[in-house]
Amino acid sequence: MRPHWIKIALLLVLVWGAIAGAIWIVRKNRPTPERIAEFVGTNSLDGKAPADRAKLIAEVAKRVNGLEYEQRRELDKQRKLEKFWLALNAEEKGRYLDLVLPSGFKQMMENFNKMEPGKRKKMVQKAVDDLREHGGDRERRDVNDPAFKKIVEQGLKSFYSDATIDAKMDALPFLEALEQTVKWSR
Repeated sequence: MRPHWIKIALLLVLVWGAIAGAIWIVRKNRPTPERIAEFVGTNSLDGKAPADRAKLIAEVAKRVNGLEYEQRRELDKQRKLEKFWLALNAEEKGRYLDLVLPSGFKQMMENFNKMEPGKRKKMVQKAVDDLREHGGDRERRDVNDPAFKKIVEQGLKSFYSDATIDAKMDALPFLEALEQTVKWSR
């Protein structure tokens, strides 16, 4: 009887060891804002052939799409990809945006829809106040810039298709303020 229990115990140890190893590998390879910034820093676009640039852009987009919503916000707030973005030409910017915007806006809308209504309204009001207070001070965006147009179009498309009716109603003040801001910059 004893050898039978030993075999079962060893089998359980092996199974749990394999599971722990798999979890460790997944966590080690999961993208983070820091790892993406490091990847971009060590893989410059400068001097690369168009095909190599396209592969690098696709890899960065894949890593960005692997981030969770809050991590994407952190990446954006800390401007960790600004140097990468500035190294892209207009066509590459469009391709990169095509790769990252749909999943980014989907995550954003899922998060916005899940917020409790009071918190969502506070967030919208804060954004409205920020636009009204600093809208005139900010660097003007060229509304004819293809990248800017793509971001706005994808954002609105995602908003209108993925937002709940309550989320849409809560966001109306922000959309009105945004429209005024864009008109100011024309």
